[in-house]
Amino acid sequence: MDLLTLILIFLIFFAIFLFITAKKKKNIKAPVVKKEELIQAYKNQMKELLLKYEDDKKLQTQERIKLLKKINQELSMNLFFEKEEATKLLKELSTLS
Repeated sequence: MDLLTLILIFLIFFAIFLFITAKKKKNIKAPVVKKEELIQAYKNQMKELLLKYEDDKKLQTQERIKLLKKINQELSMNLFFEKEEATKLLKELSTLS
């Protein structure tokens, strides 16, 4: 075999290797996992806010309202959450203390 044929065979095997490894890297999460991660992230944001402003209740209330509005807007555009689920989550977040 000549050098050109060896290089061509090597390139073909390299391309196959890249194709196989690229397919393995796709890590698609199930919608349930994504929803749970989002819910936990929202709860963590609310808890951080409550701790940050625990000394000033008036400011804490204002910031809570801002965060709840932001979360409501995000949930209304999110395909994973139906309206009832979003409402339930917002109620749960508003009762955290």
